[in-house]
Amino acid sequence: MMIRQIRYGLMPLAACALLVLTGCAQSGQVSQIGAAPSAAPDSPTASPSQDPTQAATTQILAVYTGMRQAQVSAEDSGTTQNVSLSDYAAGKALIAITSDVGEDAAKDWRMAGLPQLNPKVTALDLSSRPPTATVTDCMNVSGWHMVDQVTGKDITAPSAQSSFVSVSQAQLGQDGWRITETEVNRSKPC
Repeated sequence: MMIRQIRYGLMPLAACALLVLTGCAQSGQVSQIGAAPSAAPDSPTASPSQDPTQAATTQILAVYTGMRQAQVSAEDSGTTQNVSLSDYAAGKALIAITSDVGEDAAKDWRMAGLPQLNPKVTALDLSSRPPTATVTDCMNVSGWHMVDQVTGKDITAPSAQSSFVSVSQAQLGQDGWRITETEVNRSKPC
């Protein structure tokens, strides 16, 4: 499970500092994330003047970044209530994040800080039904640590790797693009 691998293999922390998002991470750009936007991008279709592939890529990266922002917010607060996670994630991705947040909250663990992302759409099939995409991200979690909420101590594993590859699957549905699965490959540093 991706989230468990992040936390227990890497044990990153919580306490999300609210930063202004500097914009959607475009291919090759690194972004630091803060509070999640209130909703996913409005239109799942391209405007007449925009290339459909570029439009989809922009929307997918916005949804991926939004999911990570919502995850950070949930990890910080210890709950997925009042977090717009379902605007960005569905299926296995939504279940995994929700479950992990609940398990950590039951242990009085929170995440502090923020991860840095560098997502890229590495596969896109607009002709499949439904349309699908793959997002590959080099997540740097050196600034995102697991904290024991009772003691305030950093409980990040000393051997935790600070950067690794995350691969997520996205799917276009009636409500727009959603991340449906997300996996971490801790054996593949980036």
